[in-house]
Amino acid sequence: MRRTSLILALGLLPILSGSCVDAPSDGGQRLPGSAGSLAELATTVLVGLAAADTLRLEAVRLTEVEHNEMVWPELPASAPEVNYPVDLAWKNIRTRNRAALSDLFGVYEDRKLQFVDAECRGPTEAFESFVVHTDCWVTLRRDGELAPPQQIFKDVLDWDGELKIFRYYEP
Repeated sequence: MRRTSLILALGLLPILSGSCVDAPSDGGQRLPGSAGSLAELATTVLVGLAAADTLRLEAVRLTEVEHNEMVWPELPASAPEVNYPVDLAWKNIRTRNRAALSDLFGVYEDRKLQFVDAECRGPTEAFESFVVHTDCWVTLRRDGELAPPQQIFKDVLDWDGELKIFRYYEP
């Protein structure tokens, strides 16, 4: 039992430390917790919202290290002439994300949610290392009733087929 706990704890260290910036040599995920498709991502989010499982919801969202070290350097806002500090950008994302989750839990917590479809309707923005899918919508059944498409998250990072959410979106 103790050996299993140690193995599990050691396996979680890269996730908890957020130190997985380089591609893993064993073929694992560059972005731990990422989804392999928009449908998988949306399904994970719906399960997390219904259960108010913040750990599950945070696992599919960019971490501070992923944002600051992998994504930020390629975003236009990071250009020296813009003079926008990365810590302020992350603080803004974190603050808006917390507010969004609070609102989303009010709508979806303890509800029976079933994934139907997901699509990103906006343009795809290509960067050197990744692309960003914009204007994303999720269609779901809530308590058995088909709901109109919902914008639960707006933008999705796609790093070589590993998808993560920038932040959750206020309904």
